[in-house]
Amino acid sequence: MEAIDIYSGGRLSRPYRPKWQQFAAVLGTKPPWWHYALCDQDAILAWKPDAPPAAVPACDVELPTEALTALAADEPDGSPAAEVCLWLARHLRHQATASARDYMDLVKEAQGNGGDSAWLTLGAVPTQRYRPDPEPPPEVVRRAGWLQIIERRDTLAARVADIARRWDSGSDWAAGVFAEVFPGECVTAVEWAGRLVAAATDQPPTVLERELLAHISSVDTGTLLHDPVTDLPAVHRVDHVGEECVIAAVPQRLSATAPLTSVTLSAVTVWVRTADDGLWIALQHPGNGLSWGYNGGGPTALAILLNRLLDDITAEPVDSYDPRPPAGLERLIEATPQEGSTTYTLEWWRAADGQARLPAAGARVCRGVVPAASRPSRAVFHDRRRGP
Repeated sequence: MEAIDIYSGGRLSRPYRPKWQQFAAVLGTKPPWWHYALCDQDAILAWKPDAPPAAVPACDVELPTEALTALAADEPDGSPAAEVCLWLARHLRHQATASARDYMDLVKEAQGNGGDSAWLTLGAVPTQRYRPDPEPPPEVVRRAGWLQIIERRDTLAARVADIARRWDSGSDWAAGVFAEVFPGECVTAVEWAGRLVAAATDQPPTVLERELLAHISSVDTGTLLHDPVTDLPAVHRVDHVGEECVIAAVPQRLSATAPLTSVTLSAVTVWVRTADDGLWIALQHPGNGLSWGYNGGGPTALAILLNRLLDDITAEPVDSYDPRPPAGLERLIEATPQEGSTTYTLEWWRAADGQARLPAAGARVCRGVVPAASRPSRAVFHDRRRGP
């Protein structure tokens, strides 16, 4: 808070941050201090000088829990959505309580040392929590619960999803990030875009579709599409110079059973292909991008991911750089040129001692842009999306 002093003649001081002692001198009593998690409107309006602190249930104003408990209350018994919502509500309230108590301990310590805090009084204290901080549900329950929520189309589910995004970026959602794909720059992107179909237009968007549309910073949000393989949304847009772009939700797990056979690094996209000719955008964890062509975190994350997928095609995305990938695989990713398109087949980098083999005859390197004959015209692309 800032203050300005008014002097005789209407002169004003420079803005400054007043001390609690100055507040007390103006008010004639110690002013109340309210922790951000205890700013209960009724308690603030009812405060009077020399009154004991109000007992207020702690709640983070930036992560309110009302939507979570409302959704859980409406769900049937045994609902994974109800379980994750109730767990998150209790966890957030427990953290808010702990934060308020820790900060108050610091205030009381400062008051005992005769600092400026001695001139304030506590407006509220957190109520007692009668249960410990709960353990999170198992991963399979969390993922099932959030899948139920992000597939809903109502505003309550959207508010719950917004809380989850601000809490942990939706780390247990079916989709982790949104990727931009340019069909005009890569034949693999052309192949992938060809399977997209038009999304339903006779009902509101799902929670995940809302998130995707909100991600687009343009008045023209494009045309909403659906990927029938991943069951995730995408949006097709054409910019002011006529370049086509598809913005797609990227899965955090591949719903595949066949093993990995090749990876294509093209434009800004990592493409994964499986033995049954399945084609996927490589999974990503929020905050951990994948890249290649230099020495850094992005190539390391990509090498870790590919090493995981070689062992288990359903492996989780990379959320840390530990353990490190095989050195040869990491060097290969770092040395892959960023221009054009490079495809590596399965004859890659497996060795019992963890040292990767560089690809020889198994590597196919294709650099350059998509030949004109391979590019879908805009009319063909739009016809494909309209579908039957």
